[in-house]
Amino acid sequence: MKIEVPSSWEAITLRKYQAMNALFKESKQRGEGLEGSDKQLHDFNTECALISLLTDTDMDEILGLNRSAHNSIMNALGFLHNPIIGNVRTKIRVNGQRYYFEKNASKINGGQWISLMHFLQDENKVDENLHNLIACFAYRYNWLRPKYNGKIHEDVAKDMLDLPITFVKPLTDFFLSSYLKYAMRIVRFSEIAARGLKRKAERMLARSKASTDGSTQ
Repeated sequence: MKIEVPSSWEAITLRKYQAMNALFKESKQRGEGLEGSDKQLHDFNTECALISLLTDTDMDEILGLNRSAHNSIMNALGFLHNPIIGNVRTKIRVNGQRYYFEKNASKINGGQWISLMHFLQDENKVDENLHNLIACFAYRYNWLRPKYNGKIHEDVAKDMLDLPITFVKPLTDFFLSSYLKYAMRIVRFSEIAARGLKRKAERMLARSKASTDGSTQ
């Protein structure tokens, strides 16, 4: 049995990145309070689930590997402890569609801004909502011109799931930085409210960047 193991973050899609984060979150919750052999078994099962996820291999086949093969694959996945590095790019093709991404928050329209605010409401779910978030400033090409169309948001968000995480994270973090600066310029209410908005935006960006700097526990 030959298992294709990814060797860098470039091989990890947004879909798998989100699934991986969900796996780690569930594993952390289930592993609380476990000790000794119970903890070892729990960690081993988590590793098996991770390998199954990232290699598109049935869980039963992963469980059937000998420990030497298992450990070899886990060593190959060591890159998951490294930061996600990539250049900020604004054009890409995915699932047969061409997209342009607006990285300047001040250039999106009112509808995009409302959608963006909706998906940023819960600062603890920035990564979970990355496909919806990046779809808010994704312009699908119509003939030769990129155009934003909020009516196809769900379709666009589905396409975003198949983007490499090395494309998504740098672009999203750049956009959130732009969003933070722009949000501070347009605030017109009390100084206390402005400080609150600033702190929330800073926390969202910090959480996003934190998961970029080595995403495994």
